[in-house]
Amino acid sequence: MNPIDQAGTRPAPPTAAPASPVATRLAREIVPAGSALDLAQDALADQPLDFGNMPRDSVAVSAGSFAETLEDIGFAVGTRMREPQRSQASGSADRPRRRTMLQQLVRQIGSVSATQLDDLRRRIPGLDELEDAGDAMRSAGMNDGEMALLLGAMLEEGKLSGARRRHAEARLATVLSGDEWALQLFSHLEFGRSGHAGLAALRQLYQRAATQDRHLIQWFEEFRRLPDRQRKLKTLIRALAFELSSEGPAMDTRLAAVITDLKRILQFLGIEDHCKRCADRLQAPDIDGDALIAALLEIIGQSWLSAAWLDGQTQKMVHDASLRYHHAKGMMELVKLLPDDCFDDADQRTTILDAFSEHLEALIDAQT
Repeated sequence: MNPIDQAGTRPAPPTAAPASPVATRLAREIVPAGSALDLAQDALADQPLDFGNMPRDSVAVSAGSFAETLEDIGFAVGTRMREPQRSQASGSADRPRRRTMLQQLVRQIGSVSATQLDDLRRRIPGLDELEDAGDAMRSAGMNDGEMALLLGAMLEEGKLSGARRRHAEARLATVLSGDEWALQLFSHLEFGRSGHAGLAALRQLYQRAATQDRHLIQWFEEFRRLPDRQRKLKTLIRALAFELSSEGPAMDTRLAAVITDLKRILQFLGIEDHCKRCADRLQAPDIDGDALIAALLEIIGQSWLSAAWLDGQTQKMVHDASLRYHHAKGMMELVKLLPDDCFDDADQRTTILDAFSEHLEALIDAQT
């Protein structure tokens, strides 16, 4: 298995822009398991971060959709890393965040299906003829993400003029000044109107992008408990990547926090993929990737751990004695692959691995 947190990756292509220390560290650490998606690798070949090895099946989307998600991340980070050099070279002031967001939104509109836009339009009959479309959208119960999507599409079409265009531009500027429109927009693209109900959990994760006082294992546990987590994590990735491409060069603190969030999500997806592969190889009743993720997080969460405790956990999970050694061996390998940030210190990982070694020896003795 490929390490989730290995020491190095392929060197960046010579055409890539110099990355910040945060980006360089991220490029070294995030290489989830699984085969590379060739299309995504080609699309990201000139980007400073290696997201191309992210397993497609870990997010349960089509090859095309997954490539789009990777392109969002690669474009966002690549654009953000090159922005300071362009600004410094030209001596020009940073572009206003609002204008940058609008430009990014217009780029995204091309990937929106006509069906999704038609669904929004149908909620407001005669939308194109209204003097102030923004008021009608708000009255129809649209959130900021849906309004940004529809207003951006209307302005991009070029059919509005005079007062109607000025009203639409002013309302869009107001919407883009908020903090949650990007998350709401991508939630709508992924879930449609049904996504409103699931926004609360995503919003909590999204708003914690600047929070540094939570242990990585706590983040992984939150990700694990998300209903329909694969699609929601995809939505969160796209919103965070979009935010990276929207921020100006002065937002270095926020940039580091958002990259950290992306790192957490991609590390979790790598762990999820490894656990699924272990479960598939084990082929034990009632044990799937989710069960192994939960067991792995429980092991790391122990303040003190012994071989006897591991033996009890193994017997509880695996009823077939002939499979227990293979299960314990697989769990030990997963512990080896976890990022360093999952542990309090290097001694904790060593203590857990020593306990697994003793546990495996006991299982071998029991079979002889």
